[in-house]
Amino acid sequence: MIIQTTLITGHKGVDLHAETAERVMKRRLEGGEALLSLRRAEFHTFWAPDGAEAPDSVERLLGIGRFYNPNKHHFGHFVWKSEHGTWFAESGGAGPSDLDTAWPGTVVASDLAGIDDVLAGLLCGPTADGAACVDVASFPLGEQGPLLSGVLWRLELAPGADDPLVVAESLAVARSAREGLLINPHMQGWKTILRTGTPVQE
Repeated sequence: MIIQTTLITGHKGVDLHAETAERVMKRRLEGGEALLSLRRAEFHTFWAPDGAEAPDSVERLLGIGRFYNPNKHHFGHFVWKSEHGTWFAESGGAGPSDLDTAWPGTVVASDLAGIDDVLAGLLCGPTADGAACVDVASFPLGEQGPLLSGVLWRLELAPGADDPLVVAESLAVARSAREGLLINPHMQGWKTILRTGTPVQE
């Protein structure tokens, strides 16, 4: 059993990176017409075998000022018990793999008091009725740990969009001039999960 500890930080105000990327995706990329909104958070995660000492602490990450600024960010501290190992072993080559539905885990602490879905709060609130949300967690290839930092993107797609995971990956992963904007597959790995919407057809 592996214990994964994750700090996720989201912007309190307008996220200009996400706003700009959303505009470009809607105007320039194939499939961009299906995108309702693009949201962004940063994540910092580390792993330890159950019962072993963790290589870092969220308290330190919150306190040193590099990962979290209380004037700019909300935060969520999550813990997840998993049978799977770290993502480091998967970062030797480009390519996606699915996030577990339990990720990032149980909320331990957050400044978003009283919010049922802290992850949604960190990613700027609820989604439109019937929309499909695809979360894409991107991280550097070749990272050796113990702390893995990356970007969590949430793509909100219009109701009825064809296979949301395929559409989201096409918008996120840069493979041509008209495909992808957020992830360079030569330098970054990524994991995806469909959070809401129509189940993906097999």
